[in-house]
Amino acid sequence: MMAKKCRKKDYHPYIDKYMDDCRSGVNIVGNDILLAMDYIELKLNDPDVFIDAEKIDKAVELMERYFEIKLFDWELFVTALIHCYYKSDDTVVFTTIFIMMGRGNGKNGFISPISWYLTTHYHGIKGYNIDIVANAEDQAKTSFKDIYETLERTWAKSKKFFYKTKEIIVNLKTKSYIKFNTSNAKTKDSKRTGCLVFDEVHQYETYDNIKVFTSGFGKRKHSRAFYITTQGNVRDGVLDDMLRISADILNGVIKDLRWLPLIYRIDEEKEALDPRMWNKANPSLKYLET
Repeated sequence: MMAKKCRKKDYHPYIDKYMDDCRSGVNIVGNDILLAMDYIELKLNDPDVFIDAEKIDKAVELMERYFEIKLFDWELFVTALIHCYYKSDDTVVFTTIFIMMGRGNGKNGFISPISWYLTTHYHGIKGYNIDIVANAEDQAKTSFKDIYETLERTWAKSKKFFYKTKEIIVNLKTKSYIKFNTSNAKTKDSKRTGCLVFDEVHQYETYDNIKVFTSGFGKRKHSRAFYITTQGNVRDGVLDDMLRISADILNGVIKDLRWLPLIYRIDEEKEALDPRMWNKANPSLKYLET
């Protein structure tokens, strides 16, 4: 039995607790997540890294209040890691956030408040536009609709800060928009985009439609791209390629990419028959069990 790894330092309570719970067995996670903890710790131990605790705490407070939710531990963990920066050039530590997990984990329920928050003045970047992309319009609209409905419910207050239609949401203070897109768009000016969200990456056979949105992307301060997905059935497509890159990152073969790969899945097929092991693919499961 391997000895439990201990953190070399404290980062932020949301990072520390999740890291400790994964390593100690409090959270039942697969080997990919354990490797991710080591990789993340290596990244955060760089003396040039600054973790903005004030922004992390404000982001969580706002998302939970406006969306009337209680964020799960993995969601708090990701929220904290989004707010890690290099002091020397004021860039983000993780520019690509790749999250794969089983169905029913509420990944859209997380990406919706995060997208909303990133447009606010509390995040602090003007023109930080959010483009949500999926193969099908219904899927692309999922997170957008969540945000729209939250604004509707809170409109007495939110109308001071947001403009909304069924196609676009704009933060009036930062002039940042949230839009949904289907991946069959022919052209896209990604120079204006601060954050890209690709939903259900497993549906992409090639990078062709993704490149429409990523070409020219990264010009905005603190640009980030989220790739969120379930496993899916398309083999040798974009998802399998991203899994290969993630494996090389987590095993130390690739060292210079600013990826955050969080791959939630079982380690062996037989674990699918053990309900306890389902937590490996479903980090929200412990909150949903009755």
